[in-house]
Amino acid sequence: MWSEAGLDTATLLLFPLLVVLPRGVAVLVSAAGLCAAGLVLSVSGTRLTRILPVAAMLLGCLLLWGTASALWSVNPMRSLVVATRLAGLFAVGLALGAGAGVIAAPRRLAFLLLIGMALGIAMVAIELATAGSLTALVSTRAYLPTQLNQASISFALLILPASALLISLGQAIFATLLAVLTAVTVYELAGTAAKAVLLAGLAMGLLLYRARPVVAGVALAISVVAIIAAPLTFARLERLPGLGEAADSFKISAGHRLLIWSFAGDRIAERPLTGWGLDASRAIPGGDDPIRPGETWMPLHPHNAALQVWLELGAPGAVLFALLVALVWGVLAHVEWPPLFAAAAGASLTIAFVGCFGTYGIWQEWWLGTLSFSLFLVLVMGRVASRQAAPGKASGSRGLESVVHRATK
Repeated sequence: MWSEAGLDTATLLLFPLLVVLPRGVAVLVSAAGLCAAGLVLSVSGTRLTRILPVAAMLLGCLLLWGTASALWSVNPMRSLVVATRLAGLFAVGLALGAGAGVIAAPRRLAFLLLIGMALGIAMVAIELATAGSLTALVSTRAYLPTQLNQASISFALLILPASALLISLGQAIFATLLAVLTAVTVYELAGTAAKAVLLAGLAMGLLLYRARPVVAGVALAISVVAIIAAPLTFARLERLPGLGEAADSFKISAGHRLLIWSFAGDRIAERPLTGWGLDASRAIPGGDDPIRPGETWMPLHPHNAALQVWLELGAPGAVLFALLVALVWGVLAHVEWPPLFAAAAGASLTIAFVGCFGTYGIWQEWWLGTLSFSLFLVLVMGRVASRQAAPGKASGSRGLESVVHRATK
């Protein structure tokens, strides 16, 4: 079926594209979303989980509020343009969520993900060894190590679920090899955020493996509080004596990040209920004023999802964002996956959540696309792991050839 073949192709190309042309991920994921929608529509009697309509309702409310914010936005046209883009991205994410449950050959798709990750790791090695020779084939921009930051955090997102899947298939050696190679790749790259979130995810995964319902419930509560209280916490970190200097000594961009958050907190206090308008961060009054050489108060966005939602959409947007995050943690607490895979999926969720609080703009197309496609891949891998663990199923094979054979069925 063309739709499933399209999803297979998108899965295989994800990591190679992240290495050489990360901004193209939005197009790749959009095409995958269309394939997923076609797959769902082609399968008769498809039953959607109760979670999907709830997620659709929350995303719809967020989209409506963001569109309405154009009425008071400091950049109304920008707000409308971004609202239109988000409508498509949200639809793609929902289609992928629905499509994950009706994939006819989940093993094949999971195997193609593993191949894609291996290709991505090899391409990263070539990029580092040749100072960007692969990127030069598709871009005229001068090579910078930071161009691989998107690939780095994406590797971090999926390394643990992919490794857990291999273990569930009886491939502990290959799981270890994949985990080690991917971790080395992440730590060889320039992105500091990917290194930090991978450690956070690993720690959370260990806790979830011991007591998933309790730990997921605590994570849910902490996540909601972190979002709702962001203007009173993240925005005030810069005021702590010595923290700014310590952040600067660690990495100059870290100290700048604290100043950005402080500025965002001041602007949030001016419009706490309505915000300044969807994606209006780049047009916030005073945002272009210089702080230090080469640094301004608001370079495009706050680099913190909670502060960005508060700044642009006010309290209603923050509440909707918190409810979405709570929904995902709530599902993780009770999903019927094997314990190891569920813990790895929770680690991936932690990486995504922490990454949103310190890296990219929350409305960036490539980032939303990567998050939604990663969720799709985790859901598909969860099906494979669950089938393997189900009673009456044969135990995992002891050779990679058997995995290849099953994956192609």
